[in-house]
Amino acid sequence: KYATDLRWYVDTILKLISISGDHVSDPIWHRVVQIVTNHPQGDLQAYAAATLLIAVSPQRCHETAVRVAAYVLGEFGFLIAERPGMSGEEQFRILHHHWHNCNAQTRAILVSTYAKLANLYEECRPLVAPVFARCKNSVDVEIQQRSAEYSAMREAFDPEAVEDLLREMPPFEDRRQSALEMRLREREGEGSATV
Repeated sequence: KYATDLRWYVDTILKLISISGDHVSDPIWHRVVQIVTNHPQGDLQAYAAATLLIAVSPQRCHETAVRVAAYVLGEFGFLIAERPGMSGEEQFRILHHHWHNCNAQTRAILVSTYAKLANLYEECRPLVAPVFARCKNSVDVEIQQRSAEYSAMREAFDPEAVEDLLREMPPFEDRRQSALEMRLREREGEGSATV
């Protein structure tokens, strides 16, 4: 909220995730997604997509980084798809490399990202189809349902409707307080209650 350079903010949070990912709460990475989504002017979305794709390219990275990258690439990966080594197929391959090391929450985000990639890039459809086929039998109901629905979507609707359904998310409303602001208000409340 107070960062003047949003690229710096994205870089700083990504560094925080890489150093202490287990201690980065969901509201922190959600805020990165919110800031990137809400700033279409300039090149913040393309910068974040490219930076996150590079961040999750190594064999090992923190699962929180995979979550942020999956969401941002699903929404804005098309902005970098023409760059060398950042095609839709490469985005899929890099993200899917982490599939087996991720929990169900992250896999659910990945499934949605895969659907968006398959919608945008013809070359991703044969890569995504077997993943969805396997996930239809997942013990996790969320992953199972998402996979079944995304698979059936192409058969049930015309291509324009599918494109509309998988279009990028609209900007978030900025009514919520940041995690830091909530903590400060909680502490202020605790301090006044003990006086």
